[in-house]
Amino acid sequence: MLQQLNLKEIERKAWRSTFQDGLWDIYLGLILFSMALSNLLAETSLDDVKRYMIYIGLLILSWAVLWAGKRFITMPRMGRVKFGPLGESRRKKTRLVLFISVAFGVVAFLVTGAVARGEFGQGLPWKVIIPIVYALNMLIVFGLGAYFLDFPRLYLIAVLFALSLPAEMLANTYLHVDIAFYAFAVPALIIVAMGLFYFFYLRGHVARTNSAVPNPMRTSGHQFCPRSITPIPTASRTAAG
Repeated sequence: MLQQLNLKEIERKAWRSTFQDGLWDIYLGLILFSMALSNLLAETSLDDVKRYMIYIGLLILSWAVLWAGKRFITMPRMGRVKFGPLGESRRKKTRLVLFISVAFGVVAFLVTGAVARGEFGQGLPWKVIIPIVYALNMLIVFGLGAYFLDFPRLYLIAVLFALSLPAEMLANTYLHVDIAFYAFAVPALIIVAMGLFYFFYLRGHVARTNSAVPNPMRTSGHQFCPRSITPIPTASRTAAG
């Protein structure tokens, strides 16, 4: 029984360590900054097609940063862990939350388009409803993600995402000030800064640990696997990847 509890605690620590490199923070911050740049481009003479193409390109670039960071920096330093049933369960729950969020986003997009064309909801206070719905969506989706993924910083990221659109619309409606770019860019840069802090802290911490304490798992070319408590040979890992 004690061994089983220890295995679960080891797997939980290994799972949480996957978010300690800060790359997910950087990725989410870049997504929010892409939204800020999209608002900035909306004030130019670019047509909608070109603007959306640039936005999609920025999203792809954000994902490329996450993938490259994990593949070429985190994995060589920290190794790759094969998670057990607990990790798989968390992944499935998170995918469900993301699916619901995407479905909700599609419905919200269609409703917003219908309102803009005057086909639906005339007379309703959409300048109040839209930012409230947006904020609730961000808080619920990221909040559930933080809970299921055991990723506490995601709660703060949820708040920063949720504040962006309401801040823009409130400033525009009541102060008559256009802060569309800054409302998204400022929280985005805060999130990226958080990620960079963890990223460089991790690199320094791992470098100090490796120089101070010999790691037999690293030097022997093996990797720890919490599910089976056996080392996975590097050659097998490379072939599988």
